Amino acid sequence: MSALDALSQLQRLLMSVHGVEETAQARDYLVGAAVRERVAPEASADEALLVSETGDELHVGLFLGEPVLAQLARGAEAPWSHERLHGFCAAAEGVSHFLYLLHRARARRPVSQLELEAQGELDKYLCVLLQLWVVGRRGASAELRHRLFHRATLRSGLPAAEKERYRVAGALAAACTRALEVRYVAQGRLDGLLREVRRLYRLGGGEKLSAFAHGQVAWAA
Repeated sequence: MSALDALSQLQRLLMSVHGVEETAQARDYLVGAAVRERVAPEASADEALLVSETGDELHVGLFLGEPVLAQLARGAEAPWSHERLHGFCAAAEGVSHFLYLLHRARARRPVSQLELEAQGELDKYLCVLLQLWVVGRRGASAELRHRLFHRATLRSGLPAAEKERYRVAGALAAACTRALEVRYVAQGRLDGLLREVRRLYRLGGGEKLSAFAHGQVAWAA
């Protein structure tokens, strides 16, 4: 499978998970390294969502590094090595940012960078978890959470405010995914899991972040 086809497949997965429809395709908004270096030279060399506003117009570009696209193109049967997990999660986070920003914009609702990052952290967990679930490995959820949220390291040179935002987003996602795991994953309740993440997706602002932080999804009906 080509990297572009894999990217489209990843977008379809996230759209299905959250029950959203989106005509815009992330693959059509990909930009190269030269654009990323010109527009956002401090952004990650793995993944970056480039956004600018002109009046009522929103301009979006999605950058994914070549190593990320290479890992994304690997077959589903490929083992979840550190390299594959890193590349796949970077792509999942980028597509998550793309979809969530457009979802909020079309609803004419604001979105903060922290919301985008927290949703992206949750989405990369969900994208990997569901693939493990299909092959009977949902029990690997705890190890996945540990690798994503407790063994993750931030790239060097980040400004203090940005480093804190990533730290908080990771902590919020860790609390949320732990709650989902206890209530739904461990019980094999896929339908319940999907209902919860779709509900959470449609929350905004402090309501979303509070639900993440306190694991409120664990007790929703």
